[in-house]
Amino acid sequence: MTLANAHALFCGLKSQPSYLANLTIEEDERTGLMKARSEIRATLKAAAAGIITHDEYWQGAYSSRNWRARPTIEVKFMTQGSFAYGTINAPAQKPHQEIDLDDGMYVPVEFLSNGEPALAAKGLFGFVETALTDLCKKNNWKLAEKPNCVRVKLWPGAHIDIPIYSIPRERFAAIREALEKSHTATFAARDSVTTSWRLPSDKIMLAQRDGTWVQSDPQQLHDWVVSRSDRYGAVYKRLCRFFKGWRDYIWLKSPLSSLCIMCAVDQALQKLNGFPTEDRDDALILKIAKELPDLFNGKIQNPVLNHLCINEWSEEDRYSIVSAARELRDEMSSALERTGDAELVVKKLRNKFGQRMPYRPDSVKMASKIAAVQTAIPATVAAPRVIASTSG
Repeated sequence: MTLANAHALFCGLKSQPSYLANLTIEEDERTGLMKARSEIRATLKAAAAGIITHDEYWQGAYSSRNWRARPTIEVKFMTQGSFAYGTINAPAQKPHQEIDLDDGMYVPVEFLSNGEPALAAKGLFGFVETALTDLCKKNNWKLAEKPNCVRVKLWPGAHIDIPIYSIPRERFAAIREALEKSHTATFAARDSVTTSWRLPSDKIMLAQRDGTWVQSDPQQLHDWVVSRSDRYGAVYKRLCRFFKGWRDYIWLKSPLSSLCIMCAVDQALQKLNGFPTEDRDDALILKIAKELPDLFNGKIQNPVLNHLCINEWSEEDRYSIVSAARELRDEMSSALERTGDAELVVKKLRNKFGQRMPYRPDSVKMASKIAAVQTAIPATVAAPRVIASTSG
């Protein structure tokens, strides 16, 4: 039990937006992102038919073939990342921070004997950027170079990233056939088909701008996030969003990734006795905040690629992140455990989460005086005085 209960400020207000509501992107921005995604997808799908005619898009024996002897290409898309997870936040510091929609482009293609796709990674970057040039001019969008995706900057504060994946054509055909047969089946049956026909992760390759291909399966990470939500309930994604909101308020730009935050929240929740409740998000934030300094100061591994450490920061960055986590811990503890004034509780929370935290002291519930004393001064029993005795 804490002295102050600020759950309503985080996600329980009804008469005005809570912190969670203030983290949510505006509906017109969501609509704009969906419209842009649709236009980008349609443009790339239409242009994909021309891939077979360009020698520079191919590698190996396929690059020297007559274009009529090459296989036709179609592309598919799957949104991934925070937009797909349901953990997307509006930026805290616009326009320097941006809404990021990741929309993976999947290209079913034959593979060469060396295990690489017949399509050239660098060529596919060229294909995407060439195909989108006119659309970008029409909408006043800008293309930006990134090492593992094509970025389309839509308006100040929003962009769409297009990572490019290759998958074996024969496996894709089998998946599509199975899914088409499942359209008339029950939801459970469709889910079963989707799972049973999922590609092995080592068959999904991500194109790099430098011309190389690397194994990468975003679906694995998506499944991990779903498994965390299944384990902890809806509160898990809320907690991730709260801590992402803290990060974005504290730093304009930070190497503390969203994945690192999600892993840290998971590890902190694992230390709870039982499962988290849905009615005290503030208390859960406090418990997690108490764990963050040690978690960030240690090693946090990628949850699906266990050999990768996702917090290999410089000494300077580590010091900054761990120090900020300690400050968050101390301010949360002061606000909820040692502050008997509701207005001061709100001010302390705003110190770490920013002005998107509602200024509603009337929504903070304070414990009774007796409970407050018990909370502020932990009950202890003095050790009994031991008197020396000569008895045996």
